[in-house]
Amino acid sequence: MTEQDRGVQDADRPQGASMEDAAVEGQEGQPEQQERPQLTDSERAAAEQLFGDRLPLAERFVDHLCSTGIEHGLLGPREVPRMWSRHVLNCAVLGPELPAGGDVADVGSGAGLPGIALAIAREDVYITLIEPMERRVDWLGEVVGDLGLENVTLIRGRAEEVADEVMADVVTARAVSALKKLVPLTVPLLAEDGQLMLLKGRSVDQEIEAASKAFSKHRMEQPEVLRLGEALLEEPTTVVRCRRR
Repeated sequence: MTEQDRGVQDADRPQGASMEDAAVEGQEGQPEQQERPQLTDSERAAAEQLFGDRLPLAERFVDHLCSTGIEHGLLGPREVPRMWSRHVLNCAVLGPELPAGGDVADVGSGAGLPGIALAIAREDVYITLIEPMERRVDWLGEVVGDLGLENVTLIRGRAEEVADEVMADVVTARAVSALKKLVPLTVPLLAEDGQLMLLKGRSVDQEIEAASKAFSKHRMEQPEVLRLGEALLEEPTTVVRCRRR
């Protein structure tokens, strides 16, 4: 792998994603089930604010991530101690930014991050999980069923294949691709007045610059960078928000 390839891979990961996530792609090992990590005081305060009385559902989701999620290679076992802070809470801080009663499409949902975390945090929002890999779709279906999430729909397919089925107020994605590739995949899923809210990492400014032509071609406004959860999390979540012109 070249240094350039490594740079692209790192650019694709939002804050909270790790090398273990990529390293376990496609593995079907059977590690020993790990217990859900205990919430620290600061994490519990954030979780209670973001999930409210649905926190027990978020805890069950974390149980799935720490057990079958690892068995299916969706996350690496080293992620267990930081499952709350770097994954679930990292995603859930997007919840307050979503429109009331809106439709949200999560592209490349994978381990249900951010889609399932948002469905738990915002019961009034309808979430469509879009995922092409069968084993991941099966896992997502089991988790959604176990949690009884009635505001979640699951579609197996790539974003470019389901544009005729989806018209969302918000399209989100996490650790899927660099913005240059992600914008053309996600914009066709937007309603006329919709917006992209894409979770990104520390190289966000470089990604935005590299994707400038893609934003312009797809008639999107100048993107803005949000730092969400600054009062709740040790490391805020970086989100690129961009609306249609």
